[in-house]
Amino acid sequence: MEQSTIYSTIPMQIFMMNSIKKPILEAMEIIFEQDDSKLGKLKKVRAARRLWKAVHLISKMPEPSLEAKEGESGYCWHPNSHNLIILRNWLFERCFLSKQRMGLIRRLMNFVIILNDFDPPWRWVIDSVKDEALKMKWESRGYEDVRTESYNWWRE
Repeated sequence: MEQSTIYSTIPMQIFMMNSIKKPILEAMEIIFEQDDSKLGKLKKVRAARRLWKAVHLISKMPEPSLEAKEGESGYCWHPNSHNLIILRNWLFERCFLSKQRMGLIRRLMNFVIILNDFDPPWRWVIDSVKDEALKMKWESRGYEDVRTESYNWWRE
């Protein structure tokens, strides 16, 4: 049974819907339109700004965590959200890209974790993609990549 967390509260739901989810969906629709007129390009620039603002606002949300700790509010209840948090932490122990890239990756991963925790349709999407991915044959990370020796942004 779903538990109540900070992410399932009405104020957080309104914030996520109006400040993050809706602007991201609307911005992506505009950005991918086939309108190359001056007005279309201007709309795309405005949409990109809205998209970036929405992505930035994700960092204003409590970071998803495994446990409810005093002074922290980002506890997640769903076991698969816990798995995603463990994967996020595993990745950040190994990946050392630029601060901007790591910030974007963390924001997006946190938002996926939050969506997984409180939003059943998104949880089904995430679980279904995972299920299908596990059925596929995956090549190794360095498949046909001759530069792997020079990568200093990844540590095992």
